Amino acid sequence: MKLQVSDPATIVVTDSGLGGLSVFAAIAAGLARTCPWPRINLVYFNAWPEKDRGYNHYPDMTYKARVFDNALAAMARLGPDALVIACNTLSVIYPYTDFSKTTSVPVHDIIGQGVDMISAALARNPETGVILFGTPTTAGSRIHVHGLVQKGITPDRIINQGCVDLAGKIERNPFDPDLATMIQDNVDQAMASGAGQFRQLAAALCCTHFGYCRNLFSSAIAGRTGHPPLILNPNQALADQVLFQAAQMVSRNDMARFRMPEGHACPPSKMNIRIMSRVPWDKQRIIAYETLFAPHAPKVAKALANYHFNPDLFKIQQ
Repeated sequence: MKLQVSDPATIVVTDSGLGGLSVFAAIAAGLARTCPWPRINLVYFNAWPEKDRGYNHYPDMTYKARVFDNALAAMARLGPDALVIACNTLSVIYPYTDFSKTTSVPVHDIIGQGVDMISAALARNPETGVILFGTPTTAGSRIHVHGLVQKGITPDRIINQGCVDLAGKIERNPFDPDLATMIQDNVDQAMASGAGQFRQLAAALCCTHFGYCRNLFSSAIAGRTGHPPLILNPNQALADQVLFQAAQMVSRNDMARFRMPEGHACPPSKMNIRIMSRVPWDKQRIIAYETLFAPHAPKVAKALANYHFNPDLFKIQQ
């Protein structure tokens, strides 16, 4: 899509919940430092489909892809110049959608960033093993395992741990005291599956929600091994890739003469930040995530407090 000079650029970030809000905030922060456009729309599109049922509750990949296709069609109506899938589960589902086969919009997903980050860390430390913590959909796809093996990491260095209901628990309240026990249970399962054999351990957080609990993952593993693991969280890497590609996209569209001067930020008044959701978020959840983001991303926290709730944002089924 070629941007018109009079048009603001539009970047849409999507996740099934609030995990990807950390990626969204990192993109906003990057554009606040330096931006290739004089005006920009940043939209966070919550693709969580039903109040009490997410993609991991659906029966098969065909059904999941059909629902996500409907959400993607709604995102396309926003006129995005880039679409960011800040969700491992949705990144697994995306190739099965019709949208993925027909769109001309540049799409960034978090799986590739995660595989690159994990493989680089394991290549630097040959004695390190990794636990891949993901949702049941992500772990069941084994997409990170296959990607790592293709990059030369032997399967015996990889423990694939599907964390049942953990993302949903974090989604409801990232400060829930029960999270420590749930994470410890998953660490214990991974240890029983062979993670205890490694002299060093890395913990790959293959769900954008898990980054909010990185300290709990670290302490749970340290309690079993005696030293903290290397925490690998691809959220910032995805944001950095989007910012880099945004600058490249402007150059490819022959708009160099319309770019902001190097090192200049998009004026705050020209950066429109919106958050929208098909399902309502309760007040306690909003307060919890405002508490997380207000210190370092106040504009994102404000947008969350004033999010646009639209039960017709997208359809569940055709």
